[in-house]
Amino acid sequence: MENEGVVNRLKTGIHGLDNIIGGGVPIGSQILILGSPGAGKTLISLEMLYHNSRLAIPSTFITTEERREALIYNVKNAFYSFDDYEDRVENKKINIVHKALVDGFKSRENFEKFVADIVNDMDSNKSKLLVIDSISSLRPILSDDRTFTRSITYMTEVFRDNGITAFMTYESDIKRTDDIMKLGLYSTSMFDGIIKLFVNHMEGSSQYSMEISKLRNSTHKLSTVPYQITDSGFDVLSD
Repeated sequence: MENEGVVNRLKTGIHGLDNIIGGGVPIGSQILILGSPGAGKTLISLEMLYHNSRLAIPSTFITTEERREALIYNVKNAFYSFDDYEDRVENKKINIVHKALVDGFKSRENFEKFVADIVNDMDSNKSKLLVIDSISSLRPILSDDRTFTRSITYMTEVFRDNGITAFMTYESDIKRTDDIMKLGLYSTSMFDGIIKLFVNHMEGSSQYSMEISKLRNSTHKLSTVPYQITDSGFDVLSD
């Protein structure tokens, strides 16, 4: 963590990313990561937690889809240099919790308990950083888009009140001109930042790009920048 003026920031540790967001994410921010399948939403989130664990900043990764063993396998298979990732999970420096979403939330109290359980999961290892992968999986089990928006707003307010810096992924084959309301979010005011990840598959290769659409209390790069997913992690070509 560092202090830039009056804004305390948490570094992502992603090569090139901190350069384009003013040195890191303001602590307590609620960040939405949008991206299509294969753009690297889960991997970039897991990498952020890894770098912060090396700075003695504990974190929690809530997965509503893949189980812990699959996530560890995927990150070790993608990033060969993170050979101690499993050790950091076993030592609770990175707390990976799988929450199966079988049924819809029957009531508001039911959803509030879901959020409270996440806060308790973070308390178990005194986490300062949270990832939820993904909130798009919550949308089908909530009654309608308006309820989905209200529920995510409640969730971000609870995290903000607890001083939690949270990243929430949302899977969508988005385009730069898409109206975000098509995602079922009637408002994005609950998010302090929005990061969009794009992937273009062509002629047997993949081209990746990133756009920081919004980041409160930060001077961030407005243009779209390319990134690569390498054996040693993400490389955002910020120059």
